[in-house]
Amino acid sequence: MRIAHDPPEEGFPINLTNMIDVFLMLLIFFLVATTFAQEERDARVELPGTAAVRPISAPSRDVVINILQDGALSVQGNPLTGPQLEALVRRAVQDDPGRNFLIRADERSVMKYFAAVARVCRAAGVNELKIGYVVEKAMP
Repeated sequence: MRIAHDPPEEGFPINLTNMIDVFLMLLIFFLVATTFAQEERDARVELPGTAAVRPISAPSRDVVINILQDGALSVQGNPLTGPQLEALVRRAVQDDPGRNFLIRADERSVMKYFAAVARVCRAAGVNELKIGYVVEKAMP
């Protein structure tokens, strides 16, 4: 016996199940394969420790200034002098007035190095300075 088959008038319905599966697989692949931006870390800088506070992370739009023990400055791994740092800060503030600056000073360095960098940033019109530190466990 023959059974009559009437095709739908508007064409065949599209099965979205396979497309959704492929989309989710691609999404998972790109999430796994993407390299995420890392915070700038200079291994030579030993940050001071503190307890009972939340750490400050540096988003990618922040400028990270590293101060070594001897007062040497570096930004993104490039060593800078005082005038070079001042020019870089002024240029960064002109490009993006809301940009923040994270100062990572070595705990063994003299406070005057940090103060000099903070003075340069404030003179250039930086709105907010952040200080890098390491969170230690609170002592009982």
